[in-house]
Amino acid sequence: MIAAIGAFDGFHRGHRSLLEIARERAASIGTTWGTVTFTRHPDALFSSLGFKSLFTSEELLILEEYFDIPSTRKIDFTRKIADMTPREFLDYISLEFGVRGVVVGEDFRFGRGRVGDKDTLRQECLGRGWECDIVPTLFTGENTPVSSTEIRESVSEGDMPRARDMLGYPFFCLGRVVHGNERGRELGYPTANIDMNPLKVTSRRGVYATVVRAMGNWYAGSANIGFNPTFTDVQGIRFEVNLIGFDGCLYDKRIAVFMLEHIRDERRFDGPDSLKRQMALDADSIEAIGQRELTVHSRLWKKWASILSVD
Repeated sequence: MIAAIGAFDGFHRGHRSLLEIARERAASIGTTWGTVTFTRHPDALFSSLGFKSLFTSEELLILEEYFDIPSTRKIDFTRKIADMTPREFLDYISLEFGVRGVVVGEDFRFGRGRVGDKDTLRQECLGRGWECDIVPTLFTGENTPVSSTEIRESVSEGDMPRARDMLGYPFFCLGRVVHGNERGRELGYPTANIDMNPLKVTSRRGVYATVVRAMGNWYAGSANIGFNPTFTDVQGIRFEVNLIGFDGCLYDKRIAVFMLEHIRDERRFDGPDSLKRQMALDADSIEAIGQRELTVHSRLWKKWASILSVD
């Protein structure tokens, strides 16, 4: 097996360079390929602030299918794994997964204290007779390295176009619709309240243009992340989305929300009437953005539709 090794929190454009090289290397020597990754991000073990991932384990399974990854082998990243020397780690993946070659990014570090680098890896692979490919870092047009850290920062700041540029696809959230206060319904804009994983990165508060997969169809969606400050009975931050043109019940259904653009910050309105007027303006502009997205990138959304099982 040729193993592309990494944390792979989202399979961004840089990660996909590793996947393509692993696929090509495996074909050239007549073997299989796949990824070797972790059940939890290594940073989650060491972070004292509470690590937030880009995607949940369920969302990562969807991405693995989207990118046609034939095999994913996962390591439970424990202290025992973290304390292995570089050689012990390579011995471990050789025994566990039958690795015959590796593909990593040039900033790859492994072994206790992150002492192993690309040079260590080359030397170890040479001694084992393994294939070894070190892939250069990919940069954006802003000369910023494409990385999960940069993408998490962009998502947190609500900069969805920048996150999309690095991911190569829109950032998305998969969640189940739960009961809320039904305030949107009272205002004429019923919203689906999504039960979000607390370990997933949260976007900046405000209103977003989205496209949503629900009940076998695509919809333009007006999403709000925040506390609904116009009302005083809302407890905790909410993620809710109005599917423009949808008429039906979504309770207990799973939907996928693809975040396109931050439209405005959340703010307090004088009352329900002024909020309703703003929601109408938001819906008009967001519907235009969503429909344009679904038309211009129709092939992309057709592929997502073939994979997402959220009906």
